Amino acid sequence: MWKQMGLLLLALWPQVVLASEPVELLTLKVQTDSQVVRDIRFYGTAMDPNHSSLNDRFTLTIDGKTVPINAQLARRLQHLRRSFSYDSQSGGIDVREPGGPVCRMAGPARGMVLETRYLTYENNQIVHSDMRPVFSLAENCLFTTRISPRQATAREDARAVVEILLTLSQMRP
Repeated sequence: MWKQMGLLLLALWPQVVLASEPVELLTLKVQTDSQVVRDIRFYGTAMDPNHSSLNDRFTLTIDGKTVPINAQLARRLQHLRRSFSYDSQSGGIDVREPGGPVCRMAGPARGMVLETRYLTYENNQIVHSDMRPVFSLAENCLFTTRISPRQATAREDARAVVEILLTLSQMRP
């Protein structure tokens, strides 16, 4: 019996170790032309947005500097990212080619791109994850990057995350 418990603990040990290491979960890049002028990153110890624990820890960096984040707000970000972090919830991510009316505005293109840790599941287990752009928001007509989840709820949640992260970054110099 003790041998079986030991094997079970050894099987679970990698997940325990991985759960304690912070992982990048969200990135908001505010861009002027092709230059990132504000880089906001949200990290957490829970890669899977479907599971939470009292031991979950979250951190936020703005332009490389760690800033405090309210625990309830961090959990809200973790909850919102659920709807656009994998295909069954987001419906997939559309990346549209620039086109449409010609913009004759002068000045730089300005906009934002939200990236998330995108998950691939197999038999209810995460088998792959990588950071992917899932949503973009133009501040003027020159910003032609068009990225969005196909599901309306996922788009709304991604927009909410953009607004939260942008607001947090504007509260800091």
